[in-house]
Amino acid sequence: MVKPFEKGLYDLLGTRLSPECLEAFKARGDDAYVLGDLDGDAETDFYIDDMMTLLAIHGVKPPAEERVSPFWWLWPDKCLVYRDFTVGELKALAKSKVWPADAYAYEPVPLSQKLTSLTVMLVLAGLVLGIIALLGFWLGRWLK
Repeated sequence: MVKPFEKGLYDLLGTRLSPECLEAFKARGDDAYVLGDLDGDAETDFYIDDMMTLLAIHGVKPPAEERVSPFWWLWPDKCLVYRDFTVGELKALAKSKVWPADAYAYEPVPLSQKLTSLTVMLVLAGLVLGIIALLGFWLGRWLK
């Protein structure tokens, strides 16, 4: 049996917030913002992945990532960005299972982030090739 959305939300927030902060959050009711910084403490930020997991339990599917190029993971053109939601908006989303038109946007990825992504992939490929070459070298010496 699936818990009611609000109960699941507060259980999830209870893992991030102190009991006092959670009670203060509950007191704000449906107007409390969920995503982003909940209480000004970086250790209790609430991430979109946590919310997507909770929404998936209630049958809400996330909008599709836009894959503009065939190598979107290597050179991403756009990224999916969500706005902050109130508890009331999330409850309505869990009931309707339809994302509001302004809930997310596709924003262009800056060149610096593209270069960082490419650099990380090249470094990882170099490490893998280096490890394979080293293992081949040692295997060749061992078999002689």
